[in-house]
Amino acid sequence: MRNKTILLAMPPSNGIVDLIAKNLQFHGYEVFRVDSILDFEYASIKDRISNFFIKHALRNNDYKEKLKAKQCLNKAELLIGNKQYDYTIVIRPDLYPKSVLEMLKQQTKIKFIGYQWDGLKRFPVINLIHLFDKFYIFDHTDIINKEYKKYHLHKTTNFYFDMLTPQNIKNDVMQAYYIGDHQTCRVQAIEQCITNLTANGIKTKFIIPTSKRKDINCYQSKHIIFGKENRINYFENLKNVNSSDILVDFVVGGHHGLSFRHFEALYYQKKLITTNTYVKNYDFYHPENIYIWEDKTHNDIKDFLKEPFKPIKAEIFQKYSFKNWIEQILYS
Repeated sequence: MRNKTILLAMPPSNGIVDLIAKNLQFHGYEVFRVDSILDFEYASIKDRISNFFIKHALRNNDYKEKLKAKQCLNKAELLIGNKQYDYTIVIRPDLYPKSVLEMLKQQTKIKFIGYQWDGLKRFPVINLIHLFDKFYIFDHTDIINKEYKKYHLHKTTNFYFDMLTPQNIKNDVMQAYYIGDHQTCRVQAIEQCITNLTANGIKTKFIIPTSKRKDINCYQSKHIIFGKENRINYFENLKNVNSSDILVDFVVGGHHGLSFRHFEALYYQKKLITTNTYVKNYDFYHPENIYIWEDKTHNDIKDFLKEPFKPIKAEIFQKYSFKNWIEQILYS
């Protein structure tokens, strides 16, 4: 019996596409990637000059988007040709021109699947949902939002990569790990959290991979690592996850779904500090494992740090494995 074929379309996203493709292969799928079609280069000096003139003289930003759409479609046609795939999974479909999505759908035999792992308000994709056989979202509040009721959305969550095996690493001093792009809405919580952790003797590794002076100046703490050179791929990020004792998560404004950090903490059995209060609604939530960072004094964080990780039942954490995730979206 031949392996099922999957066409995977998504942005590079710091190398997470590599891990998704490898995890699909790990579970027996044949994978074909088309993330490279999102790379854009001007085809000629003429196109670059035309875009500059139209954008600045005519105040029109559409020309470059049309060039991108045409180039993206041409690349997709060259890569795929007349090949047919059992399934197509498109993650962040808002990044793809409609013409490309229609072309990908034509090459799909069984099911054409969309997954928006950012909130629908943050990256709108409503005008494209009708193209998909099933469309998944990770923010449960989008499901109950009356504005989206007619779109037949399906809820899923993010997941952990089950092809990787956690390694038991013991640190002499507890270490807390965070990495994330600069977002103004997260500055205050980051500052407060790193201050509390260092005051309690926790070694911190907080990385914000930006070299922009205006962003760096938003922070007062001397314990934050800045610089573009500190942007790492997702596999290297998971090495840091594995070697840490505490993972830290600061939700982006407008998000209610759980980031990957929650499921990594579950799989690697790490303590988690998060600003996402909705984690209380999940079956793996336990106050000894997950500390919800809200506007309060945080005097109780000392007790949280002293308590050991409380193991979660296997049947619960296995629900959030990549294997379970892919089977859910392909076969349900």
